Amino acid sequence: MKSSTSHPPAKMPKSFGELNALHPLRPISDDVDLANAEEVIDRLAVLNKRTKDQNDYLETLVLLTEKYQSEEIADALDRSKSSGLDALKYLVNIHDMPQTAVGKLLGVGPSSVSMILAGSRPITADHARKLGKHFGISPAAFL
Repeated sequence: MKSSTSHPPAKMPKSFGELNALHPLRPISDDVDLANAEEVIDRLAVLNKRTKDQNDYLETLVLLTEKYQSEEIADALDRSKSSGLDALKYLVNIHDMPQTAVGKLLGVGPSSVSMILAGSRPITADHARKLGKHFGISPAAFL
């Protein structure tokens, strides 16, 4: 198993080439790659002022991490052959989403969220559309 290899320096490089030498831009293939990418993202994101190269590099690295994360979510949902409720519970859990946030997203109150998560109230097509848009996956995963 790979271990973390990125340890960004105290002062981040300013050119795209130097940043790419620090952490090469390539598709993320596992959680170690993801952790390394997130470490670099965190360091660049908090800079008071970034160069154009730093912004371009940061934007590209964020896109690579988002792609990996969305593929992992889709794979996990597909592997589990889960129900719409299982998919919702899984996504709420991995995103540490409180029930109040779920209610706000769906446009329902706390008791309705509790009933949906308990399985005593169905996920409607409207809910599925909102959830799909929010999580970046097909609404069909929730139906």
